[in-house]
Amino acid sequence: MRRLSVSIAAGALGLGLLATGQPAVAATSYDQPLVTVNSTLVNVGFSDMVKSAATGRILISSGKDYDALQVADLDGGIVGTVPGQAGASGLTLNKDGRTAYAALFDAGAISAIDVATGTETARYVVGADTCPYDLALAGGKLWFSYGCYGISPARLGSVDLGDPAAPMTLDQGGYLTFTPRLESGSIDDGLLFAMVEGVYPNRLISYDVSGGTAVRRTALEDTLQSVSEFAVTPDGSAVIVATPGEYQFTTKLARYSATDLTEQGRYAVPGSVVSLGVEPDGRMATYSDDLGLAYFAPGEYEPRWMVYQDFAPGLEPAHRGIALGDQNRLYVATRYISNSTMNLTAVDAVQPPVEVTPLETSLSVDAPASVAVRKPATFTGRLATLGDTEVGVQTVHVTREDKRGAVALPDVQTAADGSFTVTDVPRVAGETSWRFVFDGTEQLYGSRYLVQLRAR
Repeated sequence: MRRLSVSIAAGALGLGLLATGQPAVAATSYDQPLVTVNSTLVNVGFSDMVKSAATGRILISSGKDYDALQVADLDGGIVGTVPGQAGASGLTLNKDGRTAYAALFDAGAISAIDVATGTETARYVVGADTCPYDLALAGGKLWFSYGCYGISPARLGSVDLGDPAAPMTLDQGGYLTFTPRLESGSIDDGLLFAMVEGVYPNRLISYDVSGGTAVRRTALEDTLQSVSEFAVTPDGSAVIVATPGEYQFTTKLARYSATDLTEQGRYAVPGSVVSLGVEPDGRMATYSDDLGLAYFAPGEYEPRWMVYQDFAPGLEPAHRGIALGDQNRLYVATRYISNSTMNLTAVDAVQPPVEVTPLETSLSVDAPASVAVRKPATFTGRLATLGDTEVGVQTVHVTREDKRGAVALPDVQTAADGSFTVTDVPRVAGETSWRFVFDGTEQLYGSRYLVQLRAR
């Protein structure tokens, strides 16, 4: 599953400082209202979750000693299970989001799940006492980590999804103390990233898998150590990594180039990041051990908003326990410390009304030097702002007034640049006036213009 996280923390709230040269944005809101759409407590553990917008489903694995995947809808409500998934731990989705793969720790196998129907469609047996732990798609293959601590060494393996009947490749990776978490951008990427949990100082390990085997890029491994959470961006260009911050109980959450792990920027996050999620459009969210939830807009390192909220009192933030939905929706998973109970909460960030200060406008009209009774007279005008911002298509009301009284002429629509043309025929001789009125909108103040001529 894809994730993201990074920041330099400072101050009493543990907020990160932006690196020099990063884009300036509006100040972070600490009063963002959240509305709970759904909150479900389930007597199972939590290991991983993947969200499929294509099918409208979320799959949740519970880890060792549990036998089913939980299935939720996009409102966060549990709607079913996928049985027979013994020890399902790591999850990943294929490119179209319709097939999920689960590492079955207790079954020594990998399962393929039709997400829409919640049914298993294939199973790839790794073997007894192999304990598959996590999954990622890279280099055209399905990669998995496996190994039962104290029984078998930790290794990497792969399945050729283009030829499922072909024997899987095992015993790759090497020098792994525990089975690592795996991440990649997509099946088309040639890089696979791994991190061993529970061992400090650990390292972010990268493998070149473009040639069909996992070639460890050891020269880069000293760059990132003591990793607690990480994700690869969906385009495969960057990896976002959480490492210890400059202050106690804080996180440095930073974005690094996937090719050489050079730092590209740092995210300001609260506390120590426990879970992070990233969408293909660049949106990102994190949840920290101090119950700080932060939301980042695409391309920004300072959060648009940050709130401190306990979604399920008595439970704690779970690694891999956050995902983003459409628009302003977030999914947050928390779990009991013994991993015997988990909660899934769907929340919407309520967007406060935006206060808009309308722009001043002006109307100008060029009139003919003289007009004649029963002869067409053409007026050309323009609606403009004082800053010359394009006004778009707007409506201008036109009224003619002479000694017979006032007559409303047909409204005229401006072009996008505010220009318009009106043609009228004076009906009597004498003083005649044409009044042009723009009523205004939420973004533009109104304005008017008067033309006075003598018709002959």
